[in-house]
Amino acid sequence: MSAASEGEFVTPGREVSGGDVGEGVAEVDGRLVATRVGQVKMVDGSVTVDSPNDGPRMPEMGDVIIGEVNRLQTKTAEVKILHIEGKPNRDLPAEQLFGDIFVAEVVDRFLPAPGDAMRTRDLIRAEVIQLKPVLRLSTKHKPRYGVLRAICPACGDILEPSDAVDDFNVACTRCDYTAYRALSDDYGAGFSEGEDSFSTLNRGGERWTPKAEARLSHDGARPYLSILADFRRGEKHEIPKEFLNSGGGSRGGRGDRGGRGGDRPRREMTKTKCTLCGDNCEVPFKPTPGKPIRCRPCMDKVESGEADADDLAKERGVLIKARENARESEGFKMFIGGLPYEATEDELSELFGEHGELKEVHIATDRETGKSRGFAFVTYSDRKVGSAALAKLKGTKIGGRSLTIQESKPRDGGGRGRGGGRGGNRGGRERR
Repeated sequence: MSAASEGEFVTPGREVSGGDVGEGVAEVDGRLVATRVGQVKMVDGSVTVDSPNDGPRMPEMGDVIIGEVNRLQTKTAEVKILHIEGKPNRDLPAEQLFGDIFVAEVVDRFLPAPGDAMRTRDLIRAEVIQLKPVLRLSTKHKPRYGVLRAICPACGDILEPSDAVDDFNVACTRCDYTAYRALSDDYGAGFSEGEDSFSTLNRGGERWTPKAEARLSHDGARPYLSILADFRRGEKHEIPKEFLNSGGGSRGGRGDRGGRGGDRPRREMTKTKCTLCGDNCEVPFKPTPGKPIRCRPCMDKVESGEADADDLAKERGVLIKARENARESEGFKMFIGGLPYEATEDELSELFGEHGELKEVHIATDRETGKSRGFAFVTYSDRKVGSAALAKLKGTKIGGRSLTIQESKPRDGGGRGRGGGRGGNRGGRERR
């Protein structure tokens, strides 16, 4: 194929003829080759390939955009730009894909936050008022600017214009949601680019009524979900009683020292003995046998490295004995593998119960289906009886399948945990 000359349409890889290397052209092995789709042109002695696509669309000052509210913050609404009105559809560069609407640029009236006039997923029309360092938008300069379509946050239906409630201008015909939106004059009219007015509910330039102004208090309200933006929260935001009782009050309040958490119940304390010094103390949790429980003075001694080596050795002996006693009281637990899926806990109880008193029989099941996972756990009340039964049960079969039977041991093996041997328990503050 001969080299393409000026005026011809080429694709990447096609050889072109002409002068010096220009835009869209590269030199390969002494030949000029097109690197993009376009028309061959000569510009100041250089051969170029002029692409019919003018690349990404860059927003300019004064452009009118169609966008979707992507995120609401305390003082700004982040909008994803979908289209620039009056210009061909083009992709936008990543750094120009989002713009911010400051709360003072939403409408010509007082707003606590942008979330009082628009919500996420609303489609809006806005004007570009700043390009750098951040792309900024405004919906307050013309009646055409504002929300073009809004979705009910409660049920997902499209909101309809409504003047049934003072200071609210949209309502859901499916549920009881009513709210205010900074409506464009052509809200719901197909995003017309004309100057005709379709909606008179925006009342541009007005402020809230005196009654509404009194309700726009920030006391107890989240800034971007104020009482006028979210009907489900209502006008009063009292902390639920159960939240107070569970200790969810103010961080500043402790016990009866004031604050919201003053009437919350105290944590239940467990009486025990310090494993290091042997003194009586209390801790706000149930101790685990064989794990260190230390009073505050002993905790401080261990953490500072001042604990006596003989005392620590004596404590290890106490912990080992406690673990052995716990193992005796817990019985003897077996793991049963290779279990037929149709096997039942009654069958296992009958089979294993022949060798001693059972404390528990449990077949592991799938959380979603409830069907057996093919293994189980059997616990004998007495450890010695269970240990003897283990030897006798080797080679046992159920439904023609040989079972895998072995002792089930704790994952941590009763070993020491983090923090210098303190294991899973932290010593409690001493209460004598």
